[in-house]
Amino acid sequence: MKRFRKVLIVLLAILVPVSIGFGFNFFSWNGSKESAENQAMTVAGTLTVNQISESQNLVPQDKICNGVTMDITSSAVSLLRVKVDIYCEDSETAETDIAPIKNAGNNWLKGSDGYYYYTQGVKNGDIVKLAEEGIYFNGLNGNVDMNKYQGKKIKVVANAELVQAKHGVFAEKWGLSENKDGDIYTKLKKISNDQGQ
Repeated sequence: MKRFRKVLIVLLAILVPVSIGFGFNFFSWNGSKESAENQAMTVAGTLTVNQISESQNLVPQDKICNGVTMDITSSAVSLLRVKVDIYCEDSETAETDIAPIKNAGNNWLKGSDGYYYYTQGVKNGDIVKLAEEGIYFNGLNGNVDMNKYQGKKIKVVANAELVQAKHGVFAEKWGLSENKDGDIYTKLKKISNDQGQ
């Protein structure tokens, strides 16, 4: 078996505020401008990449970090999606031949757009974890030459998005459709419909 040279991996604990706000105007039916009231609905949270250590030497198939945690602070039931990418050094382009997540966990489905969709509604105080078993330094398939990463610094970057669950906002905001996204669309639509009642 070909022996892999060690790869220096620098892990970054990423704390990314996740907030997408929706403003709604609630008007009384008498048409009076004085009775118009602005109220903001907060759809937000905090995203953390749970690191193993500040830095370590890894070889392919080693764990990079212990997964991603989202602390939800939304004032209304919301829908969540998360994308995890691996970047090399100061590159602005994600590495496409690394498959960081072996098992996303219960209630997560991977979309064709690379996002993992959480198939349950989330609300204020919920703590949601993606890839509790960890994020790994794996090639997409056995044909990837992982030696090209030797000596390079690597970082895990997670991006999460929340949208309100009501009124099917997810479909337009995230570009999902029943024909293209099947099971993901169906599960999110059910949550959306349940919130509209």
